[in-house]
Amino acid sequence: MRTSQLGDRVRVHYAKKFEDGSVHSSRARGQAPLEVIVGTDHPRLPGLGSGLVGLVEGKTVTVRVPAERAYGIPDPSRVRRVDRARFPADEDLLPGNRIRMRLSRGRTRPVRILEVHGRVIVVDVNHPRSGQSVELQVELISVVAPKPGATQRTI
Repeated sequence: MRTSQLGDRVRVHYAKKFEDGSVHSSRARGQAPLEVIVGTDHPRLPGLGSGLVGLVEGKTVTVRVPAERAYGIPDPSRVRRVDRARFPADEDLLPGNRIRMRLSRGRTRPVRILEVHGRVIVVDVNHPRSGQSVELQVELISVVAPKPGATQRTI
């Protein structure tokens, strides 16, 4: 069996457990394993970093990631006042709802509505999981390709 090393390309299955009790698993809906580079953070597994170093195929590691290394701490400067015109005209804007806001060049971004004052809407553009730590349970399925020039240890 192979042991993962920094720079290896590997396939993993994961479960993310959040402070609010919710869980997201890569095994849900029959998803294929996620391919990551050992030692590099991945958007779906923030804070994992080198947590897979030395892991043998078929084994699982649990990594607790504090909020600041996961999705960040809520930043008050990311609360903004925007015009009602940035939202679909037929959409009810209710505090607490998550909705997509129009940006320039036809792009959109998800925001959370905080307050509605006529044509002025106060939104929070922080990541929905900001402020929450996460526990990652990651199973190494396989080492796809070792780092170029690396020699693999076998057990």
